[in-house]
Amino acid sequence: MIDTYSGLQYDEFVVIRDDEYEGVFNKLQMFDRYRDGQNIYFDLDVIIKGDCNHLLRKDFHLCFAWWRDPWHTPLNSSIMSWQGDQSHIFQFFDEDPEYFMLKYNKGMDQLIYENISYKMYLEKDGYCSYQTVTTEEEYSVYLFNQRAVQMRQPGWHEKFCMPIQYK
Repeated sequence: MIDTYSGLQYDEFVVIRDDEYEGVFNKLQMFDRYRDGQNIYFDLDVIIKGDCNHLLRKDFHLCFAWWRDPWHTPLNSSIMSWQGDQSHIFQFFDEDPEYFMLKYNKGMDQLIYENISYKMYLEKDGYCSYQTVTTEEEYSVYLFNQRAVQMRQPGWHEKFCMPIQYK
């Protein structure tokens, strides 16, 4: 999807497979590994169906999660972009990962929301959550938010996905 639809030019495409922490907290490792240049991150459970160059940001950005219930955080880390060194995010977490994984039971979005300086993409930036928009519309990115099973079901979105190979 990135090569076919996003319009992004990149030097490296990486899937972080190291399972050092619980679930979403593994994503924090990327801030330690990618300390220079322009970076953009997409969760694996997203559909990219349009140009994403407008999502590249100098300042650390995450999605505003307008679809979430008020008891949750207003952030979503399905798309993140930053330029330069943001390793302080990982270093903060890595000071006491066990404590932070217990304290931030809503995940890394809560950890960032309560401790890290950030800016937010807004819906007008061309993304939506499949939780609220299930039909194909003019969004460049659809976030499936832990609904990868639905992503693999027949529907308008299957034309954007490569066949998934299971081992």
